[in-house]
Amino acid sequence: MKWYRHGDVIINQITKEEYDSMDASPKSNLTIAYGEVTGHHHTLDAKAGTAQVLVNQTTQEAEAFKVDQKTELTHQEHKTISIPKGYYRVEFEKEYEPLEQAQRRVYD
Repeated sequence: MKWYRHGDVIINQITKEEYDSMDASPKSNLTIAYGEVTGHHHTLDAKAGTAQVLVNQTTQEAEAFKVDQKTELTHQEHKTISIPKGYYRVEFEKEYEPLEQAQRRVYD
């Protein structure tokens, strides 16, 4: 399966079955990640009704999305990329802190 990187966001292609089995709810907008410092955002530039983002109910973060046609992913500080029709899991870059022996999310 194919994957994409957009700043600190990692997008992995998944199957429809994986997408349908996720315990997440549809989100009202098409933003898959927000920058905590700058307010910038990674957003699908899709026509109405051609994309859906699923959000984790506990963390309120995007967990996955589907696009029914080739769609652009935009961000104010990153190059726009094209995402082909399909189903995708959203993950975030992590860094390892050796002194604390812990992983933590990298923020854009």
